[in-house]
Amino acid sequence: MLKIGIMANKDKDHDFKYTRMLIESIKDNGASALFCDSTATQMGIKPSKLSQTDVICMCDIMVCLGGDGTFLKSARMILKDHKPLLGVNLGRLGFLADIDKDDIDSAIKKLVEGQYRIDQRMMLETSIVRNNEVVARDIVLNDVVVSRGAISRIIHLKTCINDMFMDIYPGDGLIISTPTGSTAYSLSAGGPLVEPDVDLIIVTPICPHLLYSRSFITTGDRIIKVSIDEEPEHEAMVTVDGQNGYEIQGGDIIITKGSKLRFPMIKLNNNSNFFDILRGKIYDRRGENMN
Repeated sequence: MLKIGIMANKDKDHDFKYTRMLIESIKDNGASALFCDSTATQMGIKPSKLSQTDVICMCDIMVCLGGDGTFLKSARMILKDHKPLLGVNLGRLGFLADIDKDDIDSAIKKLVEGQYRIDQRMMLETSIVRNNEVVARDIVLNDVVVSRGAISRIIHLKTCINDMFMDIYPGDGLIISTPTGSTAYSLSAGGPLVEPDVDLIIVTPICPHLLYSRSFITTGDRIIKVSIDEEPEHEAMVTVDGQNGYEIQGGDIIITKGSKLRFPMIKLNNNSNFFDILRGKIYDRRGENMN
């Protein structure tokens, strides 16, 4: 029997309408639904003495309900267990969540029948170095964002590829993203769209104070080194996948490179290519803004 773990999001699914729908669909299709005691209690269901860690360990695949933020949070939680993840979109745009909330039952049928593929998505690993010592490490599915601190002033970022100097970018910051993250913050900052199944690293300046500053793309085996070209008292931030934040200062170095880890993402829409999905999402957003 297929064991499907569930990660609910009360903020996106206030009365657990879609979580309940998902649980019932899993049971009706002959699979087992696993969810933690916290979710069970909030839903008024008898707890099964399972923690979220237990659910991740016991399941064959995970399904999360929410937007892209929920997907990224869930992905980071299950990464070390290498469990495939499917996202049900309860947000607005939802590039990572593959399934619309109205298609839950048909999606579960496909899961149970094995009618899906698993995309092994490229990831990055990033380190923060201060005075020749690594003070933080993290893993990245979407992006690493180096940005100015709370005080609104330009930050200068000296950027190198494989220790070869590229340029110093004055502005609000820099986004280093995977192809999966090309449709996220990088896109909003004017970065390129990249098919998610290739191994590339995208670097996009945020509000650069140089007329010629543009995004650049390099191969996945390169090492991106960003130095905070400021005095030590100059504060800045590193944000990873919009989930973890690290305070940094002038003189710190952020080193980012491709990771050996891959993230297994479940895709059910086998007949839809990246560009079909992209057009649909963009047009949906344009329609929302016009209404």
